[in-house]
Amino acid sequence: MTSTLPPVLSIAGSDSSGGAGIQADLKTMLANGVFGMTAIAALTAQNTTGVTMVTNTPPEMLAAQIDAVFEDIPPVAVKIGMVSSVELISVIADRLTAHHAGNIVLDPVMVATSGAKLIEDDAIAALTSKLFPLATVITPNMPETQVLCDLAIQQGAGEIDYENGSSIRTENDMVTAGHLLAGHFGCAVLVKGGHGTQDASDVLVEPNGKITWFRSRRIDNPNTHGTGCTLSSAIASHLALGEDLPTAVDHAKLYLTGALEAQLDLGHGSGPMDHAWKWR
Repeated sequence: MTSTLPPVLSIAGSDSSGGAGIQADLKTMLANGVFGMTAIAALTAQNTTGVTMVTNTPPEMLAAQIDAVFEDIPPVAVKIGMVSSVELISVIADRLTAHHAGNIVLDPVMVATSGAKLIEDDAIAALTSKLFPLATVITPNMPETQVLCDLAIQQGAGEIDYENGSSIRTENDMVTAGHLLAGHFGCAVLVKGGHGTQDASDVLVEPNGKITWFRSRRIDNPNTHGTGCTLSSAIASHLALGEDLPTAVDHAKLYLTGALEAQLDLGHGSGPMDHAWKWR
C-alpha cells in the first residue's frame, strides 16, 4: 500500500537556531500535513539574540536546487522567505516562471521588529517587480506594509489618507493599504496586525476587492521568533491541501496561535515557538 502527501517548497534562508527560516518552514509543513522541501537562499549564523553572519547562496546553486525539486517532486505550493539580493530574486523569478509554479506565498521580510530595514532599496524594487506578480498572496507586517505603500505611491499608485497621521495605525488604515497594494501589485495582500497596539488581527485584501478579517487576541508571549515564517509556510501548506485562500489563512492563523499559546521558552532572547504543539 502506498500513500502520498502534497509537496510544498520553501525558498528561504537557514536559521541555525531552528526557530525561523527553512527550519521553521519544514516544521510547520510537517505539522500541517504536507511534505516540505527546500531551496536554501542563504546561510545564517543566528540565535534568539540576533544574527551574527549571513552568507548568500551562489545564484547558480539556488537555481539548481529549485530545478532539482521541480524536476522530480513538483511542489503544489511555494513559500518564499527572506531573499536579500537582486541576483537571487531574479533567479527565483526565472525558475518559478520556467516551472509554471502556482500557489506562491511570499513573506516580504524587509523590516525588523525594531524598525530597521533588512534589505536594500534595489532588492525591494526587484522583489516587487519580479516576484510580486507571481505571488498568490504576500504577507507583510505593518512596517513592511508601510514601506510597500510608500513605494507604490512613488510608482504612481495614488495617495492614502491615514486616519491619524501619516502612517498605518488603525484597522481602516490596514484595509486602505491592502487595497492600494493589491490594486498596484496585482496579488492578494494579508496585512498582519501584530505590530498594532490592540489585538493581533490580520486582514486579507484580494485583487477583486474582497476583504476578510481574521480576528485573534494578542497572546502574552515574548517568544515570537519565526512567527512570520511559520504563518506564511502554514498558508502555503493549506493551499497545497486544496483550500481557498481565506480558508488557508484562517487555518494557518489557528496553527500559529496554538504554537504561541504553548509558551515554549528557549534561549536568552526572543525564543522560538512550539511547532509541534498539537502533539503535546
